[in-house]
Amino acid sequence: MLKLILAACLLLLSTAGWGQSATPTSTQEPAQDTQSITTLKVAARVVEISAVVKTKNGEHQGGLTKDDFILKQDGKLQPIRYFSQGSDLPLTLALMVDTSGSQRTFINDEALASDVFFETMMGRKQDRAMLVQFDTTVQQLQGMTNSSSILHLALTRLSSHASAANGTLLNDAVYSVAKETLAKETGRKAMVLLTDGGDNGSSRSLAEAIEQVQRADVQVYSILYSAQNEAAKFGVSTATPDPGMKILQSLSEATGGRVFTVSPTLSLREIYAQIGQDLRLQYALGYTPPTDTQPNSYHKLELKAKNNKLTVQARKGFFAAP
Repeated sequence: MLKLILAACLLLLSTAGWGQSATPTSTQEPAQDTQSITTLKVAARVVEISAVVKTKNGEHQGGLTKDDFILKQDGKLQPIRYFSQGSDLPLTLALMVDTSGSQRTFINDEALASDVFFETMMGRKQDRAMLVQFDTTVQQLQGMTNSSSILHLALTRLSSHASAANGTLLNDAVYSVAKETLAKETGRKAMVLLTDGGDNGSSRSLAEAIEQVQRADVQVYSILYSAQNEAAKFGVSTATPDPGMKILQSLSEATGGRVFTVSPTLSLREIYAQIGQDLRLQYALGYTPPTDTQPNSYHKLELKAKNNKLTVQARKGFFAAP
């Protein structure tokens, strides 16, 4: 009798019903995991480049295709595999405001102009922005949101928690926001720095900050707002270059952004309008680096238009994926 019972159990285990209910569970899940991992590896190999193209008159040039560009990695031509209008992609924006002692007198103007900027840029559901202030500390006043109303409230808190001590953690602010927030985002990513360019007390160097924004594929738009330039409104001028300009130029030029200076002839609102145009009228290009590209290695990028009457604004290099 016992033999008959065992035989019946074995027969049940070998039926189609048991085989079909157990087998897909054990084989299907690993297949999904493998496919997911493969997709991530392929995506990580693509180098994305956001580009702004302008005529000699400074006007944005639209209507171009990938065949209108020449792309080089370390001096060698690379085929452009991916191309689209950048404005079709989501935009992630980080506004970084210097609230150190040298900047306190500009806070009201910065808050009003930034409010208009957020309202202009948050016109689509897929676009988001965050607000960060930095002095002796780096404080996130508002995380990523699509709500211009929420960002408006965050702007009212600018400098309310500012430190009374002297210090400007510019490099640390750029480094931390790029690594901890923007590196995790997809689509177009930009950082707007509103500062006099001074750094005092950062644990990270300028080179480390630049490396981090390049790894995160972030364009840095720098706005120099300083007491030296503010004095020019009242006819006080100096032949000495603003010391913060060189730092901001390094950050922006390496990442495909631009540097602006608030002056008697160019207001903060006008600068924001120009940045907005750049971010709305971009091209998005992508290519797969050569197979011998080493992980974590740095490589120079050169993107030009075949029409030498056009200028291309794009990042100058990238770090290969780990």
